[in-house]
Amino acid sequence: MLKEELFFDVNAKLEEQKKGMNEVTLAFTLAISTKPNVVKYNTSGMVTLMGKPEDIKRKLEVNPNTKIPQILFTIYQHVFNSIYILSSNLNTPYPPPDLLHPMAEKIQIILNVPHVSVEGAEPPVATSNTMNSQTNNK
Repeated sequence: MLKEELFFDVNAKLEEQKKGMNEVTLAFTLAISTKPNVVKYNTSGMVTLMGKPEDIKRKLEVNPNTKIPQILFTIYQHVFNSIYILSSNLNTPYPPPDLLHPMAEKIQIILNVPHVSVEGAEPPVATSNTMNSQTNNK
């Protein structure tokens, strides 16, 4: 029996909610789906960065190689744990822990693209409504 290869698409959105001298709060949404359609993982929440302004700025900078903000890597590390637990309970495939790294082969990364519904059978959806994370940069 041959296993069909799965590709993971990522749709990520980050929005600044509140900004202070030593603090920034961001809302995030991550939608991870497989091709072919087997499962979708959707999660959203808030992340607060606290620390020196230069440390916060560095965390919000876009990585020139990946074109992805540094904070998104940290968010994904936290989200991955929840996705892994959900996938274990649902007996569905889970994305690799290094999904956002450009060296991961056969991965498509789509940022800030609105979700488009395709007519036909919808894959199962695993949802985590809110995940609160706090990152302290000191």
